[in-house]
Amino acid sequence: MNIDDIEREIDDAIDNEDFERASKLLEEREKLLKSMKNIPEELASRIIEKDKERMEKIKSMMKEVVNIVKKSDAFQKSLESYQKVHNNIYGKSWGKG
Repeated sequence: MNIDDIEREIDDAIDNEDFERASKLLEEREKLLKSMKNIPEELASRIIEKDKERMEKIKSMMKEVVNIVKKSDAFQKSLESYQKVHNNIYGKSWGKG
């Protein structure tokens, strides 16, 4: 696999939220770059720019995950509160009879 193939695969892995694969591809890219005697400046610049874009995309994905977790926590607290009210009104545990 050449650098361009790896770059496309990295983007695909990130788009599919397959971060384990993306990590392995980044390691593969690193080995390939280290094996090169001279890395063309254009290639290095292109990789750096793409990596910046990828980082922004991953940060955005992480923010979405944090928001989902916050909503889940809020839902859990609401459910627990409702359960307490139910138990106080009906005098029995949630989901029993």
